[in-house]
Amino acid sequence: MLFRLAEASLGEPEGTVREVVYPAVSGGEQTLRELVHEFMTRGPVYRRTVQTTLKASYTNHYRRGLIKLLDVLEFRSSNHTHRPVIEALALVARYAAAGNTTYHPLGDTVAVHRAMGGDWAEVVHRTDKRGRRRVARMVYEVVAFQALGDQLKCKEVWVVGADGWRNPDEDLPQDFAERREENYRELRKPLDPQVFIDELREQMTTELTLLDEQLPTLSWLDIAERKCGAIRLTAAEAQPEPRNLRRIKGEVQRRWGIVPLIDMLKEAVLRTGCLDVVTSVSGGGSLTAEVLAERLLLVIYAYGTNTGIKAVASGGHGHSEDELRHVRRRYLSAEAARAIAVQIANATFAARSTELWGQGSTAVASDSTHVRAYDGPTSSGAPTGVA
Repeated sequence: MLFRLAEASLGEPEGTVREVVYPAVSGGEQTLRELVHEFMTRGPVYRRTVQTTLKASYTNHYRRGLIKLLDVLEFRSSNHTHRPVIEALALVARYAAAGNTTYHPLGDTVAVHRAMGGDWAEVVHRTDKRGRRRVARMVYEVVAFQALGDQLKCKEVWVVGADGWRNPDEDLPQDFAERREENYRELRKPLDPQVFIDELREQMTTELTLLDEQLPTLSWLDIAERKCGAIRLTAAEAQPEPRNLRRIKGEVQRRWGIVPLIDMLKEAVLRTGCLDVVTSVSGGGSLTAEVLAERLLLVIYAYGTNTGIKAVASGGHGHSEDELRHVRRRYLSAEAARAIAVQIANATFAARSTELWGQGSTAVASDSTHVRAYDGPTSSGAPTGVA
């Protein structure tokens, strides 16, 4: 495009921009406007604005919390290549209480890592009043924490005493090296890394080639340049209703009629005893067990159906809105709600017929929400559920 603009300009140096430059570009004036807009929203000006805003947010708010994390967390790296990030964090901690010092002292050794390059290179290093190239302290801290986040995700840096962010060497069995051939055979992977790479490359090439061949033939897919996104999918047509679905619905309604949702919730509570965990989490109180159970049922129903406590309180059950709100604040904490969900999930998996549903640890609720279970058993022998 730049070549066409230059060629048209040199060909008619006396012409106007509208007559010479615009026709040289596919799309004319609109294309050039979109280019300018893209440069302003993704180019160096936009990146500099984002960097400045990020630095201001870090300095005025996030810094206090992140600095305190350095006092309680110990970061390490098993690879010498990533040591500069650890050294950068040590430098940040050393000057944590240095006030509003703009630059790091000239005599200090500032660890240089990969995150200091690219878009941040011009922002991290500045020229002071005497013309010396210095490292801006607050920007350096922002970049150090960004590098820490990136390397924690791939465990290039790990946290002492952590679980999910632990030393990656602890992820493998201690005898993995001695039983290497057996372990690789169980994983169905070749011992030679080059063979693995070649197989992966061949698979990716095959799949990408198939994708490239099939995309133009898909009638429900349209790919074109547009501001709202290049890929547009046509809505799928509604599938025909299964033949026996209406018969099943009719038979269910004939046998059991319409059961109110509050009754289903009550049955779940009676069968699982899930409300017993509330007092163990929240502590005892002055309410009797029956009254507390009724109010908890109403509060859970109010939140679970989005009806709201005010609307539920207007029913003929004898519990006022203030009483329901008190129970909500006093007993139904996030921890208690999680314990109730675990109890119901445990009871669901324990009661489920394995002959019909198999040994899987996943179920689907009526609203298509997945209910999963951990592998470890509880004290009662049922799987530990998570809703």
